[in-house]
Amino acid sequence: MPKLSHFYRLLFGTALGAVGGSVFAYLHLPLPWLIGSLVFVAAARVAGLPAGASRRARQGAFGVVGIALGLYFTPATAALLAREAPLLIGAAFATLLVGAALAPVLAKVAKLDIATAWFASLPGGAADMAMLAEAHGGEPAPVAVAQILRVCFVVIITPNLMVLSGLHGDHQTLSTVIPFDPLAFGLVYLASLIAAVLLVRMGVRAGWLLAPLAVSATLTACGVQTSGVPGWLSATAQIFLGSNLGAGIDRNALSRLRRFVPFAVLEIVALMVLCALVGVGLAWLTGKPLGDMLLGTSPGGVTEMSLTGKGLGLDVAIIVTLHITRIFLVTMLTPPIFRLLHAHRPHPAPGE
Repeated sequence: MPKLSHFYRLLFGTALGAVGGSVFAYLHLPLPWLIGSLVFVAAARVAGLPAGASRRARQGAFGVVGIALGLYFTPATAALLAREAPLLIGAAFATLLVGAALAPVLAKVAKLDIATAWFASLPGGAADMAMLAEAHGGEPAPVAVAQILRVCFVVIITPNLMVLSGLHGDHQTLSTVIPFDPLAFGLVYLASLIAAVLLVRMGVRAGWLLAPLAVSATLTACGVQTSGVPGWLSATAQIFLGSNLGAGIDRNALSRLRRFVPFAVLEIVALMVLCALVGVGLAWLTGKPLGDMLLGTSPGGVTEMSLTGKGLGLDVAIIVTLHITRIFLVTMLTPPIFRLLHAHRPHPAPGE
């Protein structure tokens, strides 16, 4: 019976996500399948309804999205990105510095220890940041809630603001322009899953997205045309991804942390505004399109921001690369920098 109950929760959550995506698509809202499924499932979770989401389906969906995004890495684009290394690294460092600067503020106003505030402020995966916070003496629950709320806020707000401001490009949606070859797609997908399993076993938690992206991008950069990704398959993948984001909203956790949540929301808004200013500054300094720089420096996830760029006709390759550079720097540098800055700093007791 428990397994059957779990199955019905997954079925209900997926169906609800599909309905949400359909409604948003009918209303011609931006990024409808991802945002619609997220909103509907999150609303159900907050209302106490048993809406679940499949982790395996999410992993499979990452494969579809990764392959689609990799198609933008043409030989010419790959050469251009290699020349843009200083911009990529500088942008990633700038967004990380914004998060690091906000951490002491969050610690003070929300009365948190610095480890919890630090890993809640830096844009990263909810599970990864929560685990790192606990390893450094912080509380994992507020970190996980802050990270999930950050992604949800950015995913819902950013695409709508981009559309309202008229920021769009003229890049083709290559994943739908290139003909769909089921055999070629299946072979690339299989190779991507094998690579993803290897990466995850090596400790790279983002491997479910990065491996398919790397496989597809490498083939495309070498001039090998494989297969496009049809719209129906991309929409299905986005429903699974959006449903998983919505299912991450835990009503009980929000209730337990109700004093912390308002401060987390304010910090997220500040993070979004400051990262947007970084994007504006980089666009002004480099002459790059403003839309590309805003999405590339946004504190959202690589999947969601890249899909937004794809829908708006922006340069997906540079947006993806900016976010991957940040993911790498977060993974490699966040723990040692925290230890360097705060190793000898006393942790305030709760309520101080």
